[in-house]
Amino acid sequence: MVDQSLIELKIYFLTWTGSVFYSMYQCHLTSDRYSQYLSEDLVPGWKWVGRNVDTSDFEWKMWTPIFFRWLKFVIPYLIISLTIKRRFPKIVPLVSIAMSFCWLWNMLGLHLTIFTFIQPVLFLWILQLFSLHCVWILCIGFTLALHSSLFTDLKAGLFEEDSVREYLFSVLLAWTHARSISYLVDTRSDGHHNKLMNFYHYCFYLPLLPTGPLMLYRDFKFSMENPANQQCSLAHLVKSTARIARYLFWWFIHQLALHYFYHSALQYHIGIVRQFDVWSAAGLGYTLGQFFMTKYLVLYGLPSALSRLDHVDAPPPPKCVGRIHLYSQMWRDFDRGLYNFMLQYIYIPFKGTSDKALPKLAGTAMCFGFVCIWHGASNAVIIWCVSNYVGICLETMGKSCSTCWPFADWKAKWSPSNWLRFQAAVASPLLLMSALSNFCFFTDAGVGYILAKKAVYEGGIVRLLCILLVMYCCCQVSMALNRRNKKNLVHNQPH
Repeated sequence: MVDQSLIELKIYFLTWTGSVFYSMYQCHLTSDRYSQYLSEDLVPGWKWVGRNVDTSDFEWKMWTPIFFRWLKFVIPYLIISLTIKRRFPKIVPLVSIAMSFCWLWNMLGLHLTIFTFIQPVLFLWILQLFSLHCVWILCIGFTLALHSSLFTDLKAGLFEEDSVREYLFSVLLAWTHARSISYLVDTRSDGHHNKLMNFYHYCFYLPLLPTGPLMLYRDFKFSMENPANQQCSLAHLVKSTARIARYLFWWFIHQLALHYFYHSALQYHIGIVRQFDVWSAAGLGYTLGQFFMTKYLVLYGLPSALSRLDHVDAPPPPKCVGRIHLYSQMWRDFDRGLYNFMLQYIYIPFKGTSDKALPKLAGTAMCFGFVCIWHGASNAVIIWCVSNYVGICLETMGKSCSTCWPFADWKAKWSPSNWLRFQAAVASPLLLMSALSNFCFFTDAGVGYILAKKAVYEGGIVRLLCILLVMYCCCQVSMALNRRNKKNLVHNQPH
């Protein structure tokens, strides 16, 4: 039982949220102040808003038109699937594969579509002729080649400077490889490798095809074979429509906010970032993270909602980054599909049955190595991965130490609220380190270094202590929300 007073929690909440909103407001003011230097990334926005909009976010600029073209194929597929699934369930995979092929042909052209469709068979042959390790090597080799500058001329010839096709192809190839590995591992013991229909239906399932989230084959198979998922009731349609409306609403909010926050354009002007005061710098860093989250809330949430309409229980979209204070929680709750993939196919196989700290940390290192390659292994990504790995190690060490002397004695003697205060105080520096490393990932190493310098060095010890105090309040808010979620989970369990 936690005896923290409501007044104390309100102080933490108001301090944290007040700091967030004030820093974002300063970022907005700074966006307007320097907008004249961002003209190449700002274009006239919605007429009723009357402001320019930031178009420098490459991913958002790419995915918005791709999504509209994808919906032209997904909506007919869903109508057909929901209509015939109960009476003709074996036809649905054929429809999904055929419509996915047509959409890819429309987006990539015939040759690249055939090349993408060959990948599952190629991986299957390599598994049968060699081993799963060779499949992993090929997967990693393809990923490195996609990000390598050595193949610039080849890619220029393939895509003819069409950045949309090049980007979409690299993303689709990465998803296809990850899904192929999931299928081959999950079916390795049941002798179903020869069921290419299931393989292709999973790899090219249209609602989840372009952006994910990544869904393990075992979960996909369970959704497809669950008898309860063959019926389409009015309540299911209403609930699914509400989910879809939610993510369309967040697309609107994200696009609207880009008229007022030019954080994405500002990150490319390192000279301007150097002139920021601490509040504007904090607002830039937080806004980059928050917009990154809302972007993937839409990119993962809308496909997930459409797949749930089709009775496929895809992983949920990311939780708000403003309420997460632990490295482990961030990795678990942001991209749950990728987290489940690494847990089942990298961490557990590498760690084995051992519960000792060293195998666990070694397994975690392998996961971060995979993440580093998956995201391109640039300097900023390497800094981000190493910092996150160090943070996970420190977090694991802290949990182990909490059961040892003298921390175990302190926990027994102190009141629950004092122990929570101690936990928040210990977690605050880790949260700051997590935020600073994320700044590198959202921007680049140069901008990340400037933001870290403003937080840790330029203002002296007083500024650093003030920032840690805000981090402390964030930790308290995050822990309070986790306690409430656990309490609601217990209450909602059937007795």
